[in-house]
Amino acid sequence: GVEREAQAAVARGLGVRLAHGPLLAPGPDGKIRVPLPVADEQAATTMLGPRVQELLLPAVTLPVGARAEEAVAAFGHEPTITSVILVDEYQRPKGSLDRSRFLLSFAARYGHALHGSKPAQRLADPPRTVPRTTPAVAAMQAAGRDATRVYDDLVVTDELNRCLGIVRVSDLIRQIAAIRN
Repeated sequence: GVEREAQAAVARGLGVRLAHGPLLAPGPDGKIRVPLPVADEQAATTMLGPRVQELLLPAVTLPVGARAEEAVAAFGHEPTITSVILVDEYQRPKGSLDRSRFLLSFAARYGHALHGSKPAQRLADPPRTVPRTTPAVAAMQAAGRDATRVYDDLVVTDELNRCLGIVRVSDLIRQIAAIRN
């Protein structure tokens, strides 16, 4: 039978739904007192992973009115840039240019002639934003909502929805894999 609260916690953790023993016997007043499970805050936090602000990378930003040629130049300066975030005057994200899709549309026949002097916003996707306090697991769920944009960078925002930086989905995958092992 169950004699101590630690035994009850282990049984509950193993999925045991029925138990008996001195710990669960009626008291002098005839009432049965069942110990409630204590949430292990640290274990829950560990399973959710670090917050996205810990994985933050600087975002390459351009004003929302920037021309597509400016975005091409931004991608051309640094080959490791995976996205350019279009922001308004308050640094709030208004669009996201994924490197592959953007440059592919530019490289298409007549792409430069069609898009070069036009606003980059025409080729932008809506930014996928997550608050800076979002756990890695929740950020992965947000990344997976749109099957066509699963690997697009997530834009990390503060309480006023201002762009703080980006988080790459590949970094989230690595962090979650490290937690699971």
